[in-house]
Amino acid sequence: MSVFSGCATLSSERSQSITLLIKSKNLKINDAGFIHFYKNYTNLQIYASGKNILDLRIKDQICINGACDDKLVFNRKFFLSSHYAELLEDILNQNPIYFGADLITTSCGFEQIISKISVEYKVCDGKMSFVDQKNDIKIIMKEVD
Repeated sequence: MSVFSGCATLSSERSQSITLLIKSKNLKINDAGFIHFYKNYTNLQIYASGKNILDLRIKDQICINGACDDKLVFNRKFFLSSHYAELLEDILNQNPIYFGADLITTSCGFEQIISKISVEYKVCDGKMSFVDQKNDIKIIMKEVD
């Protein structure tokens, strides 16, 4: 009988170098890092002066630097509103939010101006911006070649 043990790391399906700006009541970041997309989860890692300052993992919960919350609880803390469970995943994946509400296709991607919740969301050629005017939240992510 043989027993094998060891460490195995999952390889991501897609990884991207990014710059990220997050401005909210609870979190302020403006640095570079990586976003890794795996089959069942997303991992966002942001660095400042070579140190990992943000390790955000989204699977069945959202974890920031090891502290995990249910997705709706996280949304209430970060976005100051429950929204819907997959909102942050949709933003990081640059997918339409709110099931494509008020979506307008542009020459380089799409935009959504959802006036009833005061949100403006744009995806264009590797740049994403999410602005919640009511709650003063801004997320801007740019892909770096």
